[in-house]
Amino acid sequence: MSLNDRPEPASLNTPGSLEGLRVLDLSRVLAGPFCAMILADLGAEVIKIESPEGDDSRHFGPWYNGESAYYRLFNRSKYGLTMDLKLDEQREQLLELVRRSDILIENFRPGVMARLGLAAEDLMAINPRLIIVSISGFGQDGPLQKAPAYDLIAQAMSGLMSITGWPGGEPTRTGVSLGDLIPGLYGAIAALAAVNERHNTGKGQQVDVAMLDSLISVLESVGMRALHGEEPVACGNDHAMSTPFSTYATGSGSIAIAIAGDRLFPRLTEALNRPEWLEDERFKEQTLRNTYPVEFRAALEEALAPFSADQAIALLSEHQVPVSKVQSVNDALASEHSVYRGTVAVESDGFKTLASPLRLTGSVPPSPAPVLGQHNEMLEQWISGPVRTGLSEGSASIR
Repeated sequence: MSLNDRPEPASLNTPGSLEGLRVLDLSRVLAGPFCAMILADLGAEVIKIESPEGDDSRHFGPWYNGESAYYRLFNRSKYGLTMDLKLDEQREQLLELVRRSDILIENFRPGVMARLGLAAEDLMAINPRLIIVSISGFGQDGPLQKAPAYDLIAQAMSGLMSITGWPGGEPTRTGVSLGDLIPGLYGAIAALAAVNERHNTGKGQQVDVAMLDSLISVLESVGMRALHGEEPVACGNDHAMSTPFSTYATGSGSIAIAIAGDRLFPRLTEALNRPEWLEDERFKEQTLRNTYPVEFRAALEEALAPFSADQAIALLSEHQVPVSKVQSVNDALASEHSVYRGTVAVESDGFKTLASPLRLTGSVPPSPAPVLGQHNEMLEQWISGPVRTGLSEGSASIR
């Protein structure tokens, strides 16, 4: 698609929750672009700044009309500039943008921004209201500060892979890049928290988000068990603290059943006509079922054997037992629920993408990601606007 054919970001004409907030996105590939995408989905004016060669993810498949669908997902609704930050003139132009912006997002390895003459303290000296979201593998300080990191490395180091997969099997990476996505979410939350803090102080700050820290923080019950005397291990689809809470074989395929605690358990026994389970010393309480998970699985799968997967789902659903097919990704995207809820969005040129789950009055419809350098001609307009360097007292507007 040519520069002239690409529609402008929806935020240009659609007021959003973050209207008036200008974000400079210097990040690449996933964690940073995902963080900036969330802000764009809510109506922020996000300016994606790439090298003349473009973000590496422009070369990732799959492809739509010759463009990376991967790149388009994470860079939708953004403006696009190209800059060679090793050149003094273009670095000065970036600094002029910094003076006129609210948030800057970067995911370079610590030290790279400083080598480019863009250290956080220097940027905040020219714009004390600037919020810098720095996403890195291991944080802006610490013994691993300069170590390279990718999603796989973060998942391996966090312990997440050790508790993913089947008992006795190899440690397993999750099916999506949580090592990038989780810090991207945290980055967006922190950016908005810093904007609110700025209302009171008039000052910006640097936000330090580490991939490894982020993954460790979401280990939830697994982390609590490790901190309090256990050694968590992989348990397949089972839940270490709830039974039944897994996938179970029927007469034709597996289904997922999730029962946490004892309140829902009688519904299962009634649906499958197994009242004896409520008297069985191994099964009648959650803590007991957790002690005998193998035995309960055998009993449950015996009860499910006369039914096909669809029949079992219909029966358990009738008794309000949480149950589901194990769907493929294509099945999930095409399901009645997904169609009704609009989990797939279609951009103006027909490109299908994953919709934002955020449903606010100020959410904006997605618009196509920029062609490389699409908005270079707008740079002079942006850097001639008012600067945002004054410190205000008390409550302050976004700008």
